[in-house]
Amino acid sequence: MLDCTEPGCPPVETVVAVMPPSGATRRWTPHHPLDEITPELLARALAEPPGTTEGERP
Repeated sequence: MLDCTEPGCPPVETVVAVMPPSGATRRWTPHHPLDEITPELLARALAEPPGTTEGERP
């Protein structure tokens, strides 16, 4: 969980990184605190291309 300091960014985002033994690390940043990340939100985020911010608050 990181404080987001970029303009217009929600105050907190959680970074999910997949680091395979070979190949590039892939990263997603749902804009929710860790205790709000549900299995459904995580599944939606991982269905998006890495580097996107799925699951943002309405």
